Amino acid sequence: MAQTEPIVRRRGVTYAVSNTGPLISAFQSDSFPLLTRIFAAIHVPMACAAELEVHGWEKARAASPQLAVLRLTWQEERRAEAFARQVAQCPEANDSMEVNHRRCTPPLGEAQAMVLALRPEYRDDVLLLDELAARAVAKEIGLRISGFPGVLLLAAQVGLISAEELRERLEACRQKGTHYGIAFIQVYAMARQGRRAP
Repeated sequence: MAQTEPIVRRRGVTYAVSNTGPLISAFQSDSFPLLTRIFAAIHVPMACAAELEVHGWEKARAASPQLAVLRLTWQEERRAEAFARQVAQCPEANDSMEVNHRRCTPPLGEAQAMVLALRPEYRDDVLLLDELAARAVAKEIGLRISGFPGVLLLAAQVGLISAEELRERLEACRQKGTHYGIAFIQVYAMARQGRRAP
């Protein structure tokens, strides 16, 4: 997939950098239009593009000019490789669900998303990551992160969906093979109580 141009940024709106996982969940649960209501733009690194195509990326891109694929510089590629090694060695990578995920998807896409989020122009953006090991490394380097369940919780908090709709969307993901475990229970409970994410 070819690189697209970065999206012109406006003040006072929220932007995101995303790995594959949260966007796949959005496709699985028909929630992609919801993401585009929350984020003015979603930037994705090249390593994620091929996997996204399998899950409806081209259809989503045609419907949404808010998605952009960006290429990393060679220096950023080297940094992403170092982050990918960190993710693979992270204790959370030994979780059984993480191991199953790793068999299908190497952590390079997650690592490239982290490097992209470190660019000065994206430092205030939300980095969308669901995988535990990648989230642990992203927290270590000071990135602002959320997973797909957290995005749904935000949508519920601002009145875009109800707590029941949040539950239904996460359940749709689980039925299609995405595992959220404790996050599923926590965000649903928080949405029902009208509480904010920590």
